[in-house]
Amino acid sequence: MDTRRQISRICWAYTAFLAASTAAQLLFGALLEPFALIFGESRAFTRAALLVSEFAMYGIGFPLFAWLMGRIPSCEMKEKKNIHPGQFFGMLVLCYGLTYLGNMIGGILMEAAGALRGADYSNPVSDVIDQMDVGMIILTAVIIAPVMEELVFRKYLVDRLVPYGQKTAVVLSGLFFGLFHGNFYQFFYAAILGGVFAWMYSTTGRIRYNIVMHMLINLLGGVLPVVLSRSADAGNLFAFLGYGFLNIFAYVSMVIAVILLASHYRQIHWFSGWVYWEENMALTCLKAPGFWFFLAGSALLFLLG
Repeated sequence: MDTRRQISRICWAYTAFLAASTAAQLLFGALLEPFALIFGESRAFTRAALLVSEFAMYGIGFPLFAWLMGRIPSCEMKEKKNIHPGQFFGMLVLCYGLTYLGNMIGGILMEAAGALRGADYSNPVSDVIDQMDVGMIILTAVIIAPVMEELVFRKYLVDRLVPYGQKTAVVLSGLFFGLFHGNFYQFFYAAILGGVFAWMYSTTGRIRYNIVMHMLINLLGGVLPVVLSRSADAGNLFAFLGYGFLNIFAYVSMVIAVILLASHYRQIHWFSGWVYWEENMALTCLKAPGFWFFLAGSALLFLLG
């Protein structure tokens, strides 16, 4: 198996997914512009626009991606492992803490960049969520996104990278997941979480753990803060207390995550690959044409965002 060719083919598949999804979203966005003038920023139109955007990514981009990745050799773990409830809860706290830690890093860097350039950057995700009702947030962020993202960035990717070692699968899954979010506000926490999710899937071989964990992280980090914040603004005392507790839990989780990583990193078991190549994977990726096209496409996405 030619390692450089394998990596390049994988990157071409992600580049095609990125290009097809973005092109479809831009096309549908242009087609919806006349309706925006008629209906304005009504709730019904916002819902329709969001669903059309989701369809562009997972109804058009994903089938092309799945077909391309299906032509690349994969290796699914045969001896699958289970996670006990206590272990799962520990991973949830770790991931929740890392989410806020990565989000904080992205926010600080964007604030610094804005101060240096004299520009006012805003978090595009927060801007979109502020315009959405709770039902749409649950549908898109808690149901659709976790299922599809775990298939795209863990199932399809990790199964094709584990022959080169677990670390390779974890690092590239995290990098691809971060880049695909298309902005620096999300890049850091998405890259970190992507790596943790890739480690969990490559260790257990069960994608359902990833999907449930992803759903819970999005629920705790995306839906609950919005629901509690809106209710607190309306004068609900219990919502105000709940929002405060959620913030405390986030900060405690960040501290726990840092402590766990610092104290247990060297104890993490990594399995080796069974495909031998003479150079390290970083050089292999840099020599793969598809990798550079994927980076270029991702950079363009960051600029457009």
